[in-house]
Amino acid sequence: MNQQMLMFAVIQSEDAKAAIQTLTQANLRFIPISSMSGSLHKGNVTLLSGLNRDEASRAVKVLAANCRERTLVPLDIRVGGTTAFVLPVERAVQFGAQQEITTLEAPKEKEDGMKLILAIAPEEHSNEILNALVAAQYRATLISTTGGLLRKGNATMLIGVEAEKVDGALACLEDACAAITL
Repeated sequence: MNQQMLMFAVIQSEDAKAAIQTLTQANLRFIPISSMSGSLHKGNVTLLSGLNRDEASRAVKVLAANCRERTLVPLDIRVGGTTAFVLPVERAVQFGAQQEITTLEAPKEKEDGMKLILAIAPEEHSNEILNALVAAQYRATLISTTGGLLRKGNATMLIGVEAEKVDGALACLEDACAAITL
């Protein structure tokens, strides 16, 4: 099985339109998030995508071909290109109206420490899901995002949990999604 990856790619606003169009043409799904660089406070776009290893390699090549480095005049500072983080995904689960649920096998050894759960839901259901998480004592950060093909409003929730509570948090998400009338 091809390893699932999570890709965060930060690109300059000037390169965003061409990069997003090329990624879409290559059948690579993503969520664009408006962001800002830390040092120059310059607008950029962070692309978030769940990909398999082969798709991640293709995405990196597309970004390299569409994102260029620039010199900021009069500062004579070189910026740009793209910065991409590709992380292995421990588990991917899909809840909701679709029949198929994809689950990558959970690790056999119990790990200590914190885990990050990234949950993406339709924006109109985000409050219900967030309320269910909070009621179950899970903390989450909500980010408004836009989905790829249809450019629909989404809510991306970042949920930090202790490693031993991941299954409980996923069950809470599944229950919240199942309770939503679509």
